[in-house]
Amino acid sequence: MKVKTLLLSVFLLFGITNGNISNQLKGKISNSSSIVKRAIPDKLEDLTRAIIIDEDKLPGIDVKDGQKCVQKIIQVQETEYDRGLECQHTFKKKCHVTYVTDFSSAPERRCETTFKKNCHISFKAVPYTEKVKKCHTPYTKKCGDEIQGELVCKDIYEDFCETRFKKYDILQDEPECELVKDLRCKNITIDLLHIPHDNDGGSKVPYAVKETCENWPKQKCELKKKTVQKIHPKTECKKVSRETRIQNIPEENCDLEPEENCRLESTLVPKLVPKENCVKVPKEICVNTKKNPKTITKPILKNWCYDPKKLSGNVDKL
Repeated sequence: MKVKTLLLSVFLLFGITNGNISNQLKGKISNSSSIVKRAIPDKLEDLTRAIIIDEDKLPGIDVKDGQKCVQKIIQVQETEYDRGLECQHTFKKKCHVTYVTDFSSAPERRCETTFKKNCHISFKAVPYTEKVKKCHTPYTKKCGDEIQGELVCKDIYEDFCETRFKKYDILQDEPECELVKDLRCKNITIDLLHIPHDNDGGSKVPYAVKETCENWPKQKCELKKKTVQKIHPKTECKKVSRETRIQNIPEENCDLEPEENCRLESTLVPKLVPKENCVKVPKEICVNTKKNPKTITKPILKNWCYDPKKLSGNVDKL
């Protein structure tokens, strides 16, 4: 019974592959089974020694770590798709803030400096003299020597006359003349005696007309408004004596005083105004697609690996 269990383990280890293991693999497994069978003694109840397995004759290819690998061809089913790429084009609105220059009206105070003339007029008394023609008509005493009488005294006023020459400025029309030359022309007839002609036939003598001009002097006057100073005598007679006259002459003292005149004016003041600027940016969104699924069977090569050392052991361990 133990031998049968050992043989079954060996068969399970080296591959029941459902008819997909190669003929070489089957031969190697048969040889390994015969080796195991030859190691079985005649009496199973006296089995005390370990089963000996020849590792060199085990199927498979040696790989690292002391393992052996057997290649198997397995038919697997896979689903294949028609793969593609689907893209969708959209427009995305992107906006940013920009600043534009705008103008607004604002009051501005503008000042100008002007100068004001401030004058003070004072009068100063100044004595003056003027050209005066004085005439005196005295009283004469008309008394006879025959009559003697009492001496009587009384005040008699005599006429005292003064003639003053006043100056006046008058705006009047005054002629303003200049000597110009006047061109005068006249025609003179000149007989052409050197040209032959018939004197007996009564024909006229050939002649030519020549214009002669002369410059004649001429006085040209125009009336213009001018201020002319005139002297007018004025006579006054009084019975009082004359004194020195005093004239008040004005004196003007002026100062320039600065004066600031301010007014409000409307001016344009620039300013920055935020404005949203938007543009449409094209955007592409793509996804991978799988269409038309198909199930296909395809062989794949599969490595089946085992450790030969784990196959060795005593019968007691089986």
